[in-house]
Amino acid sequence: MALKDARASRRRLARLILAGLVVVHAVAMAAYWQQNRQQLAVVRFLDARSAWRDGHLDAAADAYRALLAERTGIAFPIILVQHFPSHSDIAYLLGRVEADRHRTDAALTAYADAIATGGRGAREYRDLLLVAGRPDTLLQWSEVEAARDPTAPQPYKDRGAALLALHRDAEARDAYQAALDRLPAWRQRIDPKAPPGLSGEEADLWNLYAAAALRAGDRGAAVAACSAIGRRQTPTAQLDRLCRALLAEANGQPADAKRLLEGYLPPAPEHEALTRGLLTSP
Repeated sequence: MALKDARASRRRLARLILAGLVVVHAVAMAAYWQQNRQQLAVVRFLDARSAWRDGHLDAAADAYRALLAERTGIAFPIILVQHFPSHSDIAYLLGRVEADRHRTDAALTAYADAIATGGRGAREYRDLLLVAGRPDTLLQWSEVEAARDPTAPQPYKDRGAALLALHRDAEARDAYQAALDRLPAWRQRIDPKAPPGLSGEEADLWNLYAAAALRAGDRGAAVAACSAIGRRQTPTAQLDRLCRALLAEANGQPADAKRLLEGYLPPAPEHEALTRGLLTSP
């Protein structure tokens, strides 16, 4: 009886070992299959980027859209390869390609997807809204972003840009002031080791504040803002050149304004709109 029980026990153990081996083999095969699919997705991602760089925009857009549609299934239940693209990365690059194809709606949708899934693409999204002449949408988006993080200066800068484009100049001036009010604490939070003094971000906000104030008829505020940059910048810096050029133009000195802007590269659409006439005049 004992011998029979021992044999039965050994058979059960053998079956358990066999079942375990089958499970391990199945898991290994599934992992191998999953890894291959993910490696292929990485290759397709890199190929799409190469196609974009080579000017094959339609092919790149199709590849990015296919990857977006398939990524969740390929990534489930675990990512096994390095450099596997995130949803946000793919959507962001799709937005870049669609912008190059001059498909504004498609680009904005892709950027919004990238922002929602990872935060990437905010600058491109807001710039494209301005270039496309959609300041109302930018204004709405800035309000959503300000509600999400009331301490961040960027939503108020975006609000200012939208209001400038809508010719609501006094409100734009107030929005830039709100951005300036939030900037010191925000810089301290995200970059506590940042050097003291006037930063490029602060100077840019003062320039835009001066532009909005000037357009709103508040010349004194514009002069004060421009002077504040001049006093605080280093002797060789030209961080106040935009507001100085706009003041020169307001003084009826377009030649001086144009001279001040020689070599100036507008960093964003709102700057380009402010300087377009001066930069293109003969």
